[in-house]
Amino acid sequence: MGFDETIIHCASPALCGIKPACLFSLPDQKYADGSEKMHQWQNLFSKEKRYFVPVKKSDGRFLFFVYDKILLEKMLRNPKNRAYLASKGYQVEKGLEFVLAELFHRLAANESFPHEVGLFLGYPLEDVVGFERHGAQDFKYSGIWKVYGDKESAIQRMKLYKNCTETCMKLLASGLSVPLATKKYKSQKGGIK
Repeated sequence: MGFDETIIHCASPALCGIKPACLFSLPDQKYADGSEKMHQWQNLFSKEKRYFVPVKKSDGRFLFFVYDKILLEKMLRNPKNRAYLASKGYQVEKGLEFVLAELFHRLAANESFPHEVGLFLGYPLEDVVGFERHGAQDFKYSGIWKVYGDKESAIQRMKLYKNCTETCMKLLASGLSVPLATKKYKSQKGGIK
């Protein structure tokens, strides 16, 4: 899989505005091969408040967090999400930039991901808390994430993310660039705000 295909495969739901964020890693060489493109894309996507953030480099790989600022701000406005993140030591009253800085620090400093990362990735709070409490056991359904709450709603959300990725992969294969593929998807399906 080439650089463009990898970005679409790993990050299209965030780039299309239907998922708050995506987290993925790239081998050093793949990033080196595509870093110029990524910088160009950052300029385009930042106009839509979508960003690529290299979080850390470890073991020959770069960890990237791709996010939609508008969707993350919406997530952070939810009182239950705010309370959960505050209980984890995030200074939610300082706003999204501070919360993201803390998340990036935690991602960079640890080998494993903190449980709360699921909230940023668009997983329902009840599933994030369920995963944490049950140690990845006793779930109702397992797909992109483990479901502990509303199974049907979670399955629909997973299908939406999967459809977005598949559609964008087809658009990319038809000759469109990553920015154009995501733009065409949004014009056909519309992003969720």
